[in-house]
Amino acid sequence: MQPSNGEHAASGAPIGNDVTADPAIRQAINLAVDRDMLVEVALHGFGRPAFGPADGLPWSSDEERIDAPDLAQAKDILDAAGWELQDDGLRYKEGLPARFRLTYPSSDTTRQLLAEVSAEMVRPLGIEMQPTGRHWDDIQRHALHQDAILFGFGSHSPQEVYYLFHSQHAGNGYYNSGFYTNSEVDAHLDAAQAAPSTEQANRHWQAAQWDGTTGYGLRGDASWAWLVNLEHVYFADTCLDVGELGVAPHGHGWPITANLLEWRWACD
Repeated sequence: MQPSNGEHAASGAPIGNDVTADPAIRQAINLAVDRDMLVEVALHGFGRPAFGPADGLPWSSDEERIDAPDLAQAKDILDAAGWELQDDGLRYKEGLPARFRLTYPSSDTTRQLLAEVSAEMVRPLGIEMQPTGRHWDDIQRHALHQDAILFGFGSHSPQEVYYLFHSQHAGNGYYNSGFYTNSEVDAHLDAAQAAPSTEQANRHWQAAQWDGTTGYGLRGDASWAWLVNLEHVYFADTCLDVGELGVAPHGHGWPITANLLEWRWACD
């Protein structure tokens, strides 16, 4: 998320947020969120922690993860960045309060829970995230490039990573809605697109996440705070063996019947 500079997107939506534009805020939030608890509370156990847009897929690094919340380290990062804790329990930097909206589509109760519980998790840091439910039309017109938005992503293609983090797609609908820009990340993403083999492409996709110096992921710019990967839940006869289910993308574009030819009746 870039700082607020008075600019507006082509849609008229304001661009920028001075609080979430600070990497220290994003890094601290990533360290403070207890993703295992989010899975239990918001998904009733049907999911797993998320640390990036493509966890477990070949174009994502397995090293991008946080084993457990670390509030002490998060507070140290905020202190070092000049976010001072005041008597009201909120941090300030040059008069700017560490306060921003965490916006979710009001029709989605799962995202509402994720927003509310996440806000409670970061409150001890002196950061006030304000869960705010809005209609998608209202989000697009007024909040898409300014608020922190509780999005859902997930694809069977690394092309989604390109859309999410390449500066060329800044402000391209829901993709890269925070106008994230990092020239090194762009270079890795372009190299992945042009790579002559899948193996070489995957190395560049992973380097865009973290190349040892920078990246869009947790060890780099922490451009997003990924929370959970949900599991799709089905009711089925106990005698029906549905085989090994693959990773389901966002939008339910990979139905349970995708591997129908592997289904077997397990009872006599």
